[in-house]
Amino acid sequence: MIPQSQLSKLSNRLLKKNGGRRIPEHILERDYCIAWFLTGLARTPLRDKLVFKGGTALRRCHFADYRFSEDLDFTLLQPHTFEEIKQASNITFQFSRVDSVSHKNSYTFYLLYEGPLPATSTPKEIKVDITINECVHFDPEELPILKSCDEFTDLPDHATILVYSLDEIAAEKTVALHDRARTEPRDLYDIWYLTEETGSVDLDDCIAAIHAKLAHRNKTPQEVSKEFQVKEPRLMKTWKTRLSAQMANLPEFDKAYRAVKRMFRQANIYS
Repeated sequence: MIPQSQLSKLSNRLLKKNGGRRIPEHILERDYCIAWFLTGLARTPLRDKLVFKGGTALRRCHFADYRFSEDLDFTLLQPHTFEEIKQASNITFQFSRVDSVSHKNSYTFYLLYEGPLPATSTPKEIKVDITINECVHFDPEELPILKSCDEFTDLPDHATILVYSLDEIAAEKTVALHDRARTEPRDLYDIWYLTEETGSVDLDDCIAAIHAKLAHRNKTPQEVSKEFQVKEPRLMKTWKTRLSAQMANLPEFDKAYRAVKRMFRQANIYS
């Protein structure tokens, strides 16, 4: 394990490099421990059964300088019980608890971790969500787990896991932004980054995947066409509070929202 001083050094370096807001050391610690969890996962039979996805997958496998994230999201490729997953993991993270909220299509639980920072009065936990039945449109990619930060000196090289492609992540984020039950500003940020900020994804290439994922949820594009607009006030309200600690320079909400709204219109995703 790296010493605590490495996290302080990293926080100072990122501030000097990027300006803006200082990334808290507890965020950096969680990022470091997530990288170690994924490295452990890559050494178990689960590496062929789970596909890594979401914002943390963007940071850990696609973009080394992406926003920091707080949880782990996977899709299960084959039917397995929760107990089978626990037994197959064999990872040196302590199981903490199952989520108190019931989930029909996922296993959601928390792992305890101990990192370089001193223990706190509340448990340090990482939330893990494993989707049981999902429509995966594009082939998963086997990608290396990125070290991301030079200060994470003890992370081994060459560990790989199965990961959603950028188009798959963009399609899933688009569907999430049209889910009435979900309001997560990180979904907006991620799709903005992929389509507008970096141009890594062309939504025209994701239309079939978006429609397939909606159909998997028994929804049509026409049914959800107003949801993104209705969600605007709620996304705006939580934009800074949810995201400001995850990056040094958070774009203005209006900039991201308007760009994504334009992208949806240009791609004609509701037809």
